[in-house]
Order: sequence, then structure tokens, then C-alpha cells
Amino acid sequence: MQIRIASYDALEFIESPYEHARAFMQANGNATQWPDGYPGRIDAEEDIARGHCFLVANDRDPLAVFAFASGPDETYAEIDGAWRSDADYHVIHRVAAVRGRGIARAIFSFAAEHADYLRCDTHEDNTSMRRTLESFGFREYGTITVANGTERVAYDWIKETPRNSTSQS
Repeated sequence: MQIRIASYDALEFIESPYEHARAFMQANGNATQWPDGYPGRIDAEEDIARGHCFLVANDRDPLAVFAFASGPDETYAEIDGAWRSDADYHVIHRVAAVRGRGIARAIFSFAAEHADYLRCDTHEDNTSMRRTLESFGFREYGTITVANGTERVAYDWIKETPRNSTSQS
């Protein structure tokens, strides 16, 4: 899988994984995470304009979209709980795919290559994303409130630093 920054030419595709993700969430007990057409074209346009919108593709076609940006992010300014660190961080938002396996792992691996500290959130009922975050090493550290006033489970991930090994001369 390849990951590349998205351009405005990808807008038509980007709307497809958003729709697919909304349908998947509704069919799997998470009907309220992305209400009223969120995210949509305008969110993608803003992400593209800021250089935060990325596509995941196979050799032929795009498969998924996500937003990846450096913090601070106002969404994470207040938490009921506590982040593990006050260090500079990057955020992952709006992960959505039309098909494929291993896409979330590819996204998290990409993010981990570009940042030592990551923050992410998801709806309490999004068991699929919660399992995926935890399997990559994200840990739950509280709840945050997003712009529409609803709560999300807050996760963070810190790159493990190799233990100092003493070299023998």
C-alpha cells in the first residue's frame, strides 16, 4: 500500500469512503458517530487546503482517506482523564476506507513514521476502530467532547524508545 497526500482531483473519490464508513458504522451499532453528512466534501476540501488529507492506495486505485496533522488540535485541549504527555503531537482524524484489509495499520504505521506522539479519538460504539487502535498500541486515556457536543473516547500512542544498551569495546 502507498500513502500520498491528496489533491482536489481526489474529492469525488474521498466522498465514497466517507459514505461507506457511515453505512458500515450504522450497520455495526454505531449510528451516531458521523451524523448529518459529516465528514463531507467541505471537510475534505479544508484538509486538502491545509495539506492534511492523505490517500491510501494499492497499485491501481485509492482505497481509503484520512487526515493527519501536527497539533495542537483544539479537540484535544480538554480531556476528562489525562494525556500521557504534554509533548508535541500529531493527530489522526476521519479514517475511512472503501475496501481492503490492513488499511488502518498502514495509516497508523505511516503516522508513527512521521511522529513520536499521536492522539486519536473515536465514538464509544465504534468497537472496530477501538480494537484497531488498541492492537496498534494506542491506549485509552479519557474522553473528549467534539465540536458537535458529543463525547469521544480519547487515545494516545507514544513511540517506544529503544533501551540504552551498553556497547562493549
